[in-house]
Amino acid sequence: MLKRMVKREIQTKFDDMKLSVLWNLVRPLSVTAVFSLFKHASGATTGETAPYPIFIYSGLIIWYYFTDATQESASSLRKDAGMIKKVYFPRLIIPAVPIVSNLILLGMAFLPLLIMMIAYGVKISWTVLLLPLVIVQCGALSLGVGVLFASISLRNRDFEQLLSLMLYIGLFVSCVYFSPNLFQGPIALLIKINPMAATLQSFRACLGSTGTFPILWWLYAVLVSVGSILMGLVAFNSVEKELADRL
Repeated sequence: MLKRMVKREIQTKFDDMKLSVLWNLVRPLSVTAVFSLFKHASGATTGETAPYPIFIYSGLIIWYYFTDATQESASSLRKDAGMIKKVYFPRLIIPAVPIVSNLILLGMAFLPLLIMMIAYGVKISWTVLLLPLVIVQCGALSLGVGVLFASISLRNRDFEQLLSLMLYIGLFVSCVYFSPNLFQGPIALLIKINPMAATLQSFRACLGSTGTFPILWWLYAVLVSVGSILMGLVAFNSVEKELADRL
């Protein structure tokens, strides 16, 4: 069932936009180009020794995966309300579909990254073997948050707007455009308790676009991801019996 729904989701995305593959690449590439230009013109420091285009692009593609998958997961129950009312199947599959389908787009976004890594001569180490685990952890966090907000927004749609706001703010406190090494004090603490900041830095470390792999920080992100899934399941179970009535 999950495989069929993921296939349908991917086909829908590609059918709706003939240039969907191109748009998937244009978004991170254009932002990378703009910020790289501003950095070059201003002479600003990033706190990292890796080439800035690789640093920012690698952060953008995993961040876009997280936000797109989370928002689509959070709105999935309302989107597939018709199917839920007509056919019985494990309802938890629905918010899980965007987490899997967006992995395809993430995989496509790797191609420009590989080209940039070759062009800049970036060397990878054994930490690249941890890359699948970091992506799974990011997907788990996205699933947990998505299921949680998909459940609680059935009772109050204001939570959908809250999620959008949180993701927008998260863009600036997850070290997408800059290194956490630039900050100290309360700001550094805020970044440290943000699981997506840990995920981004771990993702970059796997690809050699930042320093050593932050194993303890990433394990903290793993614990938060597991906790978010548990919270999501509790919230989902509380509304599952009345799911069809609320949609």
